[in-house]
Amino acid sequence: MKKAILIDIGSSTSKVYFFNKAKTPNLKLIFQRSIPFKEGFDPEGGIAENNKRELIELLLSIKEKNPGVAIKTYATAIFRKLIPPTKTRLIDEIFQETGVYLNIIPHELENFYLEMALVGKADINENVLLINIGGGSTELVVMYGKEAIERKNIEVGVGTILERYPKINQPYSGVSLDEVVDWITKKLPPLANRAKIAFYTGGELRYMQLAQYPLEQNSLFSDPDHPNIISLSAFIKKNKEIFTKVSLSELEQLMPENPKWMHGARACSALAQAICQRYGIQTIIPSNSNLINGVIRQEFRYVTISGSLRKHLEYILKIKEKLEKKGTVVLSPRFGKPKNPKEEFVVFYGEEGLSPLQLTRHYLDSIAKSDALIVCSPEGYVGASALIEIGYANALGKRIIFTEKPAEFMLNTLPREIGIL
Repeated sequence: MKKAILIDIGSSTSKVYFFNKAKTPNLKLIFQRSIPFKEGFDPEGGIAENNKRELIELLLSIKEKNPGVAIKTYATAIFRKLIPPTKTRLIDEIFQETGVYLNIIPHELENFYLEMALVGKADINENVLLINIGGGSTELVVMYGKEAIERKNIEVGVGTILERYPKINQPYSGVSLDEVVDWITKKLPPLANRAKIAFYTGGELRYMQLAQYPLEQNSLFSDPDHPNIISLSAFIKKNKEIFTKVSLSELEQLMPENPKWMHGARACSALAQAICQRYGIQTIIPSNSNLINGVIRQEFRYVTISGSLRKHLEYILKIKEKLEKKGTVVLSPRFGKPKNPKEEFVVFYGEEGLSPLQLTRHYLDSIAKSDALIVCSPEGYVGASALIEIGYANALGKRIIFTEKPAEFMLNTLPREIGIL
C-alpha cells in the first residue's frame, strides 16, 4: 500500500492524515475536527448519537473525496472504556454504514506508537520524557536512547480538566492557572526515572508557533521535525498570559479551520505545565508528532499471518519478510523453511513432531497475542483453514487485515481492512 488516509480519533479531536510512501515527507496533516465524544458518553450505551453521526459523516466525506484510497483509523482514550458488547456494536455499525473499520487500540499499543514516533529523534545521552496528552488520558514514557525504561498512563486529559473547570473557557479564564496546575499535580504518580528534557507531542509545535510562545532554536540536536525548544520558565510565563490576557476568541482566530481545537489549549497547557513542574523538566521540545507518526514507522508489534500455505507459501513468506524488516514480530508462521511445501498440511522445519491439532492450537494462541491477523488473500482467495482463524480473530475482537479484497461475500460483511502499510 503506497497511499492511505490515517485518522487519529481521540476523545475530543480527530486528526486526518494523508500518507504517501513515494514522497518525502510522506505524512501530511490534512485537517482536524473537534468532536466531543466525552459529552453524553456511557460505557454501556456508547457515544452520543449526534457524535456518532458526525463521525460517520466525517468518514463518508473522507471516503468520497479520496476514492480508492484505503482509510485506517486509530481510536483511543474514551473508546477504550466501552464495554465489549457496546464496542462491537459500534464497530459493526460504523463498518456497515461506511465500510471503514474502527480500530480501537489499547493503551500499551498507543504508547508503542508514541515511542516509535520519537525513538532515535534526540541523540542525547540522558533520559527524555515523552508527554502525550489526549482528551481523556495522558501517556508518559521515559526514554533512554531507543529504549523505553518507564511508562505511566494517567486518567487525566484535556476533557477531564474542562469538565472540572468549565470556567477555563470563559473569554478570559475564570479559574487561575495555579489552581488548575495544583489540582492536576495531586493526580500525578511518582516516576522512578527523572529527566530534564521532555518531548511535548500532539500538535503542540504548531500551537506554540501560532500562539507566539517564545521558542528558541533547538540547540540539543538537529531534526527538521523539531526545530525549537522552550524553557519551562518561559512556557509558564506564556501560559499565564494565555489564561489572563489572550481571549478565547483570539485563540480561535489562530486556527480558523478548526477553532474548537483552541477550546482545549488552556487545559492542555496547564496539564503539560503540571507534569513538567512535578517531574523537574527544564527544557520542553514542542512536537507535532503523535501516534500516527509511529504507525507509519512500524504499524504492528506482533502479528499472525494466515492464508493457504499450500497454494500461496511464497506470497506468505514475502509478507512475513516485509513485516519483519520493519521490526514486527511474526508469531505464526514462526519459521520460514517448509519441510513439505506441496502436501495437504504444510509443516516447517522446527515444527517436526507436532500434530496438525497442536499446530492449529499454536496458530490460535498466536492470534490472541497479536495486534492483528494478516490474511494473505492473493486475487481474493482465502483457504479453508484460514476461515477458522478469521472466525476466531473476529470473536476475540482482533483487527483483521486482508492483503487483497476477499472474493467470499461473507468475509466482506465482517469489519475488516484491506491492505497493510
